[in-house]
Amino acid sequence: VDSWIYAEMINEALQNAGSNQQYTEAEIQKFKTGEDPDNYPNKRHYDDLVKSGSGLQTEHYLSFSGGKANNAYLFSVGYLDQSSFVKESGHKRYNILFNSNSRLSDKFRLNTSFQGRVGKTTEPTTIRRPDGVNGLLGDALKIPNTIAGKKSDGYYGQQTGFTIEGWMDSESFIKDATNRMNVSAGFEWDIVKSLRLTGLAGYNYDNIKYKRFWPLLVVDQTYTEGPSELTETRTENSLLTLQALLNYDKTIKKHEFHALGGFSQESNTNSWLQSSRDNFPSNTLYEMSAGAPSNQQNGGSGYEWALQSFFGRINYIYDGKYLFEANTRYDGSSRFPARNRWGVFPSVSAGWIISQESFFHFNPVNHLKIRGSWGKLGNQNIGNYPFQQILSLGLDAPFGIAEKMYSGAAATRVPSTDITWESTRVIDVGLDIGLLNNKINVSLDLYDKLTSDILYNVTASTVLGMTPSVQNAGMVSNRGIDLTLQHRSHIGNVFYNISGNFSYVKNKVKKLASVLQDVNSGLFVGYPLQSIYGYVADGLFIDQQDVDKSPAQPRVAAPGDIKLLDISGPDGVSDGKVNADYDRKIIGNRFPKYTYGLTFNPSYKGLDLFINLYGVAGLNKILGGFADNAFYQGSNPQEWMMDRWTKDNPNPKASYPRFLVVGGGEQQFYTSTFVMQNASFLRISNIQLGYSIPKKLLGRIQVSKLHVYINIKNPFIFDHFRVGWDPETGTGYPPARYVGGGINVNF
Repeated sequence: VDSWIYAEMINEALQNAGSNQQYTEAEIQKFKTGEDPDNYPNKRHYDDLVKSGSGLQTEHYLSFSGGKANNAYLFSVGYLDQSSFVKESGHKRYNILFNSNSRLSDKFRLNTSFQGRVGKTTEPTTIRRPDGVNGLLGDALKIPNTIAGKKSDGYYGQQTGFTIEGWMDSESFIKDATNRMNVSAGFEWDIVKSLRLTGLAGYNYDNIKYKRFWPLLVVDQTYTEGPSELTETRTENSLLTLQALLNYDKTIKKHEFHALGGFSQESNTNSWLQSSRDNFPSNTLYEMSAGAPSNQQNGGSGYEWALQSFFGRINYIYDGKYLFEANTRYDGSSRFPARNRWGVFPSVSAGWIISQESFFHFNPVNHLKIRGSWGKLGNQNIGNYPFQQILSLGLDAPFGIAEKMYSGAAATRVPSTDITWESTRVIDVGLDIGLLNNKINVSLDLYDKLTSDILYNVTASTVLGMTPSVQNAGMVSNRGIDLTLQHRSHIGNVFYNISGNFSYVKNKVKKLASVLQDVNSGLFVGYPLQSIYGYVADGLFIDQQDVDKSPAQPRVAAPGDIKLLDISGPDGVSDGKVNADYDRKIIGNRFPKYTYGLTFNPSYKGLDLFINLYGVAGLNKILGGFADNAFYQGSNPQEWMMDRWTKDNPNPKASYPRFLVVGGGEQQFYTSTFVMQNASFLRISNIQLGYSIPKKLLGRIQVSKLHVYINIKNPFIFDHFRVGWDPETGTGYPPARYVGGGINVNF
């Protein structure tokens, strides 16, 4: 809100609390007139920040392909230059790709691939955490417009040290450089007519350099941000992949057989080093050796993990219409102890193409297939050493009579010595239909997934003194429907393709360690994952009479506060007071019930249009913090909060309770239906319009294809969420709207 509105709002909040007003009418008038922008500004910090950059983006690709029947190659290079809508922030990336395929003999082929990428991201930063552009955006939303930017005397306005304009003008930065290399080589050997051996070896290497500098910044006459500080981190990660496959194919009259046996192995190694120094002699000298050694810090660590798998598959098809497949995997992970390291995960499936039967004669349907499957999948994606006792270093402790500090180590986590694979049993029944010569295609799946031995961190009391490691502590059921539709056809010279998808899932926690609920993690037996547990609200208290006749609230209530319902008590019935033990329930969940999407792609002669949209429904979110609460930690109120309870307008259905200068413990911070939002949305994510130049016009310039296009990403979203906030990202970085165009040329 504007600065004069903020001044009026905070006066109202202080008056509601029985305190003196902060601003006089004369001062409020100065905010309105703008006569003294240093002391009575209307500085829109967020708007100015997000409009400070150009937001321009350019991307270029150039590829060459050629060769002969026995040798073929593809070579491409790419360049991306992205400028953010925040100045001095952006990303540059260079790509290179080379693929080659060689037929050394009629039975032996060799394939190689090399991909390289060099990327560099730069951004300004706050001189505190959270840092980077995300930190700047979050703080810019909170700082009131009553705080000046850069003043006429060269100093900056600040709120408890927070100064967006000061940070942006400073020499602060974050630089993140990533070098990535992916190399692979493989072969195919036709040993005999029906038997083929395939081998593949791949190596991925990442080298990441992170550098963050916080300069010394004189904000105003009373406050200086410092000392200057430099932090650098070097990270290396490598992944080696080996794979061997043996395929056997045989057809005997109406019988088709296919068998596959294979082995794969992945081994990953990661290491990092970090150092920091402070008190640099100049804000323009930010190399590590220039900092003061007296307070230097350094650290580092590393980890390894490996995964080994043996697998096999058998396929059988009879007469092109009866289908059967059986699979099994035997996986071993270094993340589990030796006695539980290996897991077996089988699956079977069968299908019947009814439309191939001689008795099937139904003209609109040209393809009809029913199918079913049963199988198990394994999951090992957890920390690397959950079953081992890990000692945490850097825990200094005093010893001796002088209580001198010594470096120490301690066990801070309880290992899970019996941990094993998480497994998901999946039963699926499906139907595929093709209509009108495949102009319309429908695919429908009904599934039942049961995930057992879920790898999960159980919340424990701090009395334990240690944090429990991940353990096999739960069971979750997912039952749902997946539906996809596609329609391809044309009307005269207008060709079009429409495809859509829809999913529904009913999610339920069936088991949770030895307890029925974990409130902190939103887990409750019998309810969906990510359930929201809180109070049921009945609007706002109208007046003191309304307060007096209502159940006692957890905190002393006043007119304009949120009214929470008394839904139970020690005896299972309302007891005249609201408390956390008996009056909270499941009021929503963050896990979507429905997901859907649609793609529409028509074309007319050289013109083409592409529209993509997606959405989710049946979920809730709570923003919390400054996004939901005016004046929280000095934050700026939002325009939607103007619809509030006041003495002159005691509306019990107002969007916001009475204004207060809140600290975080007030009743409006309690999880309740009052603050919970419907997070369903429909987003149009991409619209692109293109035109292909007719070939007869291109022959003269030796071009085989020339296509020009314009597109816009994230142009529209439809939702019922908090005004100004994105239901998909919440308080995170919102999807940027992008308008651009391009040219594709083939020679």
